[in-house]
Amino acid sequence: MGAVSSVGIILLMLLLNEEKALALGPEGPLVEEFWDNVRRYALYALTVSTGAIYTIVQPIWELLKNPISAILVIALFGGGIFIVSQVVSAMVGVTDFTYDYGY
Repeated sequence: MGAVSSVGIILLMLLLNEEKALALGPEGPLVEEFWDNVRRYALYALTVSTGAIYTIVQPIWELLKNPISAILVIALFGGGIFIVSQVVSAMVGVTDFTYDYGY
């Protein structure tokens, strides 16, 4: 399968006679396009991450407006932090927890 793919790629390269891209030193057009793409990717990553955070936080914010659901959200958040801290401390070996088999 790899040989067939390699032959296909080589045939495509031979059949497509496009101009070769020429980089004109460190100030050439390819370098300028590269940094423009890096800037656009950074902006993309920023907008995606802030959008994801907003999408996660908005429903929780709406639940915090009602006192009963706010208590439940805070209890779930606190319990989640407690469980994660217990699991991580057991994994790292900070606690003296030992499991005794009941044989």
